[in-house]
Amino acid sequence: MPFEELARGSIDPSRRLRQLHILLVLALTFGVLLSPLLWFGSGRTFPRAPILFTLSSLPILIDSILSILFLALLGISIFSKNPQRYLVLALGLIAFLAALDQTRLQPWVFQYAVMLSFLAAQRGSIKTSTSAEIRPQQFVIASLYFWSGAQKINWSFSHDVIPSLLQSTNVAIPQVLLPYLPIFGFVIAALEMFIGVGLVVRRTRRTAAILAICMHAIVLVVLIASRRNSVVWPWNIAMVAMVPLLFLGTKNAIVERDLFWRSSQHAFKIVFVLCGIAPALSFVGWWDLYLSAALYTGTSPVGVMRLSESMRDKLPQKAQAHLFRTGKGELILPFYEWSIAELNTPPYPEPRAYRQIAKQICEYSSDVSLTVKSRPSPIDGSYRVSTMSCANLFDR
Repeated sequence: MPFEELARGSIDPSRRLRQLHILLVLALTFGVLLSPLLWFGSGRTFPRAPILFTLSSLPILIDSILSILFLALLGISIFSKNPQRYLVLALGLIAFLAALDQTRLQPWVFQYAVMLSFLAAQRGSIKTSTSAEIRPQQFVIASLYFWSGAQKINWSFSHDVIPSLLQSTNVAIPQVLLPYLPIFGFVIAALEMFIGVGLVVRRTRRTAAILAICMHAIVLVVLIASRRNSVVWPWNIAMVAMVPLLFLGTKNAIVERDLFWRSSQHAFKIVFVLCGIAPALSFVGWWDLYLSAALYTGTSPVGVMRLSESMRDKLPQKAQAHLFRTGKGELILPFYEWSIAELNTPPYPEPRAYRQIAKQICEYSSDVSLTVKSRPSPIDGSYRVSTMSCANLFDR
């Protein structure tokens, strides 16, 4: 789709959504293929984090079968004259796979699933879509930028995340600039929030779209240079295509004053609550961070296992590679490093997911304990530490 056509607004809504459908399917497929052990499980040693612990007893082969089936359904939906039925089935499988392992509910998976859900819920054919069907998709993207920026307004993003990313690309921060990191972090956060608001406002939509494209290009270069988190490379590429596709050349109002009074706006009401309001609850722990655009923000709780010496040899070899000792001589198994190395994704950063993972490690030996570092304070990065033995875990 030529950039000039988008800029002029000569692309009709149905064509935009048809292209969006293809883009979402391709982006989700590449994300899955870049994290194969997360979805297909053959040779996987990192435990699943099911919604219910009883689901952990299901054989890993089920994950492989369901993952292959949902990818097949997504592919069929592109070529079908009635793609909605295949999208509904694929989304049902994604939901069940996420229930089997919450680690699969990565931010990009959640975003794609929400956007595909609105395509699946359309009453008519995607080929006959109007601007009303574009509005929920636009709001998903705009709210994503806003909350991603809001999540970065904290001490840890400026003092931990930014230096870590720059260090991974071999860029040393001069000592004279260190006092200005909080300002730099705030500027980045404010820029993302501006992009989110700017995409909603018609007068600033084009400027915000260009800023978003430039931001993703820079992030992609940094991630590739540092060889970090390759699973989100397709997401950044997809966003570079998705933003102009949904916003350039459009002059429709995204949020209307009578939104909650119009009976025809059910889809938009859902996305407004799910993506526009619910992420605010994450700041008080009432909504998951990964459902609130909190990636690379430094706000995630961290889970590790404290092990006895006798436990070392009982662990899988892949887990043993990430063991380390503290200054006090304690043997520690970090979930993050193990998950990144094996699954190419971080573990789901919620204490309930860490507890499910820890319960399965307890099956090797009860002589272990789970330690969780809470979400850091946005003011000074301080945090609380809690420890649970295997007995405590199974009592909950």
